[in-house]
Amino acid sequence: MKIKLATWNMAHWSHKKHSFEAWNYFVNELDCDILLCQESFPDYKVLNKDSLVWDEIGGTRPWGSGVYSKKYKIKSLQFNNSFTGAVTASEVSISEDFSLIVISLYGLFETINNIIYATANFHRILSDLTGILQSSKTKHRIIIGGDFNISVQIDLDPTYPDKDNKLVFDRLENFGLVNCYDNFYTDFVQTHRHSRSKKPWQNDYFFISERLNKNLVNCEVLDNEKVRMYSDHNPVIIELEV
Repeated sequence: MKIKLATWNMAHWSHKKHSFEAWNYFVNELDCDILLCQESFPDYKVLNKDSLVWDEIGGTRPWGSGVYSKKYKIKSLQFNNSFTGAVTASEVSISEDFSLIVISLYGLFETINNIIYATANFHRILSDLTGILQSSKTKHRIIIGGDFNISVQIDLDPTYPDKDNKLVFDRLENFGLVNCYDNFYTDFVQTHRHSRSKKPWQNDYFFISERLNKNLVNCEVLDNEKVRMYSDHNPVIIELEV
């Protein structure tokens, strides 16, 4: 049996006029089994509310992160979350005796000494998730996807002062998670089109447990006219044979 998952930063705050079309594309045209969304706002003209686990960041950001499955039973997975709406965890039941821990993650920026970082908050997010990432009950069936706002490209660029991005990836690997790009791309692949930068930024990722990695059969970044209209990010799709 194959399971397809997609993660997509839907850029609701800047592309909300395309919200309905974007959700219809995401849910129906991509035809994936499990969807992870960031910077999103649910459109229940397309979505079944009972099939969605979603949280709002709140304040000036009435959008958030979520996990959706029109095929499998899904429920919220609670943990000590300091970043509600940026991180949403769920348990998705694939069969009676097998479920996946699916986490949609958005890397929140913060300003420290006039420098903008995503790495500091990301480390705090991983600390919050440590119980899930290390528990023997969950650590072998984890899928984390999202817009991390993290890239080793930043470390390699002398114009950016934040040089700790690789440490985030090292920490993910220390938790026993594998970067899904590793077996399918030999270089950076663009997932974000920044309005003030020509660099082909790779900010969006899937990381999965080592035990699941042997079942990974595909990882691809989608790029087409609809994607470019609906968001400044590209969906990333992985496929597992389980």
